[in-house]
Amino acid sequence: MIRYWIECTTEELAEMDKSGSLVFVPIGAIEQHGAHLPVGTDSLILGRLLERLAASASFPGHTVLIGPLIPVGKSNEHADFAGTISFSTRTAMAVLTDYCASIRRHGFDRFIFINSHGGNTDLLNVLSRDLRIELDAEFFVFDWWFTTFWNDILAEIQESGDYGVFHACELETSLMLAIRPDLVDMAKAQDEYPDPHLMHNRHVSIKGPIIPGWKTKDVSNKGVIGAPSFASAEKGARFLDYAAAKLGEMLAEVLSTTYRKA
Repeated sequence: MIRYWIECTTEELAEMDKSGSLVFVPIGAIEQHGAHLPVGTDSLILGRLLERLAASASFPGHTVLIGPLIPVGKSNEHADFAGTISFSTRTAMAVLTDYCASIRRHGFDRFIFINSHGGNTDLLNVLSRDLRIELDAEFFVFDWWFTTFWNDILAEIQESGDYGVFHACELETSLMLAIRPDLVDMAKAQDEYPDPHLMHNRHVSIKGPIIPGWKTKDVSNKGVIGAPSFASAEKGARFLDYAAAKLGEMLAEVLSTTYRKA
């Protein structure tokens, strides 16, 4: 059973068996997603995925808690577009450190950052190692943007090509059409790709292996990187089903993996 931290009483949290526990630390973002999606897209998608996971997954013998979702992340690459709210790198690290330290104080010693925004990824990878040392706890990072998480389902249903899934794209727009269609204006959806020299160079591109330190205005006029015109609610439902099942499978492996040594 998975429980939400905010729904537990202080007595319940104090009395929980901390052995084999895992606390989710969900981090989203508030940032522009073009003209057709709301600024809370990343946080809305993550919140719904966690709801689906809590309703469908079971981890017998383990204490699994979903911590309060942090809706703001490090999104300064989008700061040129109205609506973006961002922590600086230092502030984001300080917020997450205090958040995890508070939970660690109550005896929980295993955490997983659940991240839905690519701009948070590098920060979380660095911070997880620092907190492993500072808090003497185990930390894991789940990220779906710069890993293979979506590869299998994208191979089945993606129609937009290599750069069609990146930001406010076929994937995110489809998820939002399934989750909150009332917040999506497909009449304003516009496909947009980076300049060819940042897509097709042999070495230097926004996907690497040599990555320029870009901001969104460097690679997009309207705030979109990808092809939302290929999105549909049907795809979004399939993406969501896939994500909930895949994340459940991955978390079972996290729960069986202990790497901290005395």
